[in-house]
Amino acid sequence: MKRPASRCLDARARQPGATARRTWLLGLATLAVCALAAPAQAQQGAETDPTPPSEPLEAVERLAEPEAELEPIPTPQIGRRIEETFRELQDVAPRLRRQREIKVIRDALPRFTREVDLMRALPALERLHGLSPRALLDLEQEWERIKTRLSTWQSELEARVTSLAEERHHVGRAKRIWRLSLEAERPEPLPPSQLQRIQRLQGEIRRVNRRLERRIDEVLELQGQLSDEGLRIAAMLARIQSARQQARDERVQRDHRALWEGGAWLPGARPEAIPTQVAEEHAATLSTFLRRERVALAFQGACFLAFALPLFWLRRRYGEPAPREHVAPLRALRARPLASASLMTLVATPVFHAYEPSVVRALVLLLFVPAIVRLAPYLLPAPRRPQLGLIALAAVSTVVAVGYAPPVLRRALLLLLPFGGIALAFLLHRGVAKSPRLSGARRLTAWILRLAALPLLFASWYGAAGYVERAAVWIDGTFTLIETIVVAMMAVDLASGMMRMAARHRWARALFTFRKRRLAATRTLARLFRWIGLGGVLYAALVGFDVLDPLLEGSRLVLRKSYAFGSIELSVGEVIAFVAVIAGTFVVVRLVHFLLSQEVLPRFDLGQGTEAAISLTVSYLLVALGVVLAFGNAGVNPEQLALLGGALGVGIGFGLQNVVSNFVSGLILVAERPIKVGDVIEMEDLVGTVQRIGIRSSTVRSLTGAEVIVPNADLISGNLVNWTLSDARRRIDVKVGTGYDHDPAEVKQILEGAVRGQRGVLHDPKPEVLCTGFGDSSVDFEVRVWTSSYSEGVRVYSALAQRIYAVLAEEGIEIPFPQRDLHVKSIEAALPQSSGSGDSVTADESA
Repeated sequence: MKRPASRCLDARARQPGATARRTWLLGLATLAVCALAAPAQAQQGAETDPTPPSEPLEAVERLAEPEAELEPIPTPQIGRRIEETFRELQDVAPRLRRQREIKVIRDALPRFTREVDLMRALPALERLHGLSPRALLDLEQEWERIKTRLSTWQSELEARVTSLAEERHHVGRAKRIWRLSLEAERPEPLPPSQLQRIQRLQGEIRRVNRRLERRIDEVLELQGQLSDEGLRIAAMLARIQSARQQARDERVQRDHRALWEGGAWLPGARPEAIPTQVAEEHAATLSTFLRRERVALAFQGACFLAFALPLFWLRRRYGEPAPREHVAPLRALRARPLASASLMTLVATPVFHAYEPSVVRALVLLLFVPAIVRLAPYLLPAPRRPQLGLIALAAVSTVVAVGYAPPVLRRALLLLLPFGGIALAFLLHRGVAKSPRLSGARRLTAWILRLAALPLLFASWYGAAGYVERAAVWIDGTFTLIETIVVAMMAVDLASGMMRMAARHRWARALFTFRKRRLAATRTLARLFRWIGLGGVLYAALVGFDVLDPLLEGSRLVLRKSYAFGSIELSVGEVIAFVAVIAGTFVVVRLVHFLLSQEVLPRFDLGQGTEAAISLTVSYLLVALGVVLAFGNAGVNPEQLALLGGALGVGIGFGLQNVVSNFVSGLILVAERPIKVGDVIEMEDLVGTVQRIGIRSSTVRSLTGAEVIVPNADLISGNLVNWTLSDARRRIDVKVGTGYDHDPAEVKQILEGAVRGQRGVLHDPKPEVLCTGFGDSSVDFEVRVWTSSYSEGVRVYSALAQRIYAVLAEEGIEIPFPQRDLHVKSIEAALPQSSGSGDSVTADESA
């Protein structure tokens, strides 16, 4: 295997005793490069300060200064080392070619610069402090998108220039070593042929070094251009973020006069947006979005067709369902396929588009309205009219929020919308009170919609008192939340219905999960859909009330807060990361265990015990990996983790001996497998089937149906009988006796004939009939047969005993039973005489 050129050049330059120093220098170089790259990835917002393009190069050169003294190459090694160096320089040559990624960046940079210039020339940037919070958020998202692309390019260039600098460093070392070798004083001068070869090698080294210099200069120049663009982007982001913060601060201030004061309808302190300007800005934003996201929009259109076409096919094949034929989601899917597909596709919009301008979000909210109206008779609980009225008000609120209303009309609508919402919430409350049959989720949804009257009440007071911008935030957030709740409820119902329909398809039956546990699988997926819907509702609430950014900023400050406990310092973020990784580990373990036990392992026909052992081993490994990752996220290095593990091992060994013993016994059970899931075991007075082998204990189901929890240590240390360890067959012994007046050979033949026709009796091993002895009243025989499983033993024993009895009775052979004859001796004795009859008897009996 050929070594990389950088390593070979470095190895060629090593002298005895310099290995450790060289390894140390390379380690420092790697750490320096990683440390320089990390801040560039962690920069946020306006604080982004592009890394100077020369830092990776300077870092490598600084690390090259404290090198050990180089020594000339000994004369006997010169010929071999010349060949090695030529070969290694040839290996460096392919790395000097222009990389495709660098060429792509160079070609795209002019277009990128023009795009930045066009963004800086937007009219909206000239009136930042007059823009609405939504418009400011759109601008920030656009500039963040550009900054993300620039950061990706910068990372690629940094990696390239670092690699070239390392190559140049190693080539320079080789150049100095050969110069020293050529100038060194030797007992005998070098032959002219070797001198010529060394000079030719030095010329090749100089040529490679010049090419390296040119490549580094090209990358550094390109990196400098990107750095200039990064400074312009950072400055613009700082302006936008400052304007957003100012708008957020002004929102808590009074910006209009109260209704009971004069001049309530005059313009406020904050500049009002002109609808024509807003329309032009939104048109430009929408045009940019459509041009940039055309591929994602094509995928979203394909997703719509993937939803709609199967639903139309079902409707065409089976027709519309009867009102009571199916549950509501299935009826909605078949009766309204276009509305169902539209709603599900619109719900998936955040999945297809990383950046959504406010005008796109508003269009999505407006497009939800016709789908909701069409699906309302099937999915909305009664009463439906108040809920549809709230959806209509939400559409009006969306239009007002994006700025398509003149100032006077905007304030009038902001005053009327809360009262309309409160009235509809009251009607909804009365209707729900008359419908006691609502399910739990729908009743909870109705309660939340009724509670929307509370923020609308606050919004009406803010609007009347002159806090118009604050009222606008409360109104827009409340109605957006209302529409999101309704959409989420419908989407969850439709997704659950689609899952039910898909679970009945023959393709779904190819999965063991849907074949064996279809009902449980559909319920689990429905529960997952509900959690996703709840997450979407929470996100919409945070965005609608404009508290997501302050919440994230506050969370970052809290997570950075650290506390010292003696010499140990922990931050809140590290503790939360530790807990999150542990919780995520257990979720992953459960998921992997489910997939292995239900889908993967059953396809290999390994046996129940082997499947359980593999699944448990994988679970142990995942838990161990999760613990290591959790401590790593908490800032614990491997050395500290080993020390902590040793200390915990000692403490746990003394304090939790039983728990540790059971845990280790569980590992032994998995490794040695003296018992497996499905085995029939017997220990002391317990006989049953092993149902589960856990970390601490195992579950054994007794023959009477009781589930007994047995500690793993008892299974290892106690006397254990495994009836099915290597063979599930079981021998059955039926004992029978016949009278002495029958020929034993004849009886044996009769019993063998009775065994041959019995169901459940194996022919290999061959059944046996043995004469075991002579009893008090019978000749004793023992019939030995084998069955295929332990569980069949009792039934086969009963059937075989009945058949033996019937055959012997048919042949006239008596099955004797113990009898005892009693001989009683009576002794007449004087008995008391009865005075009335003059006739009495007294008996004294003894046996």
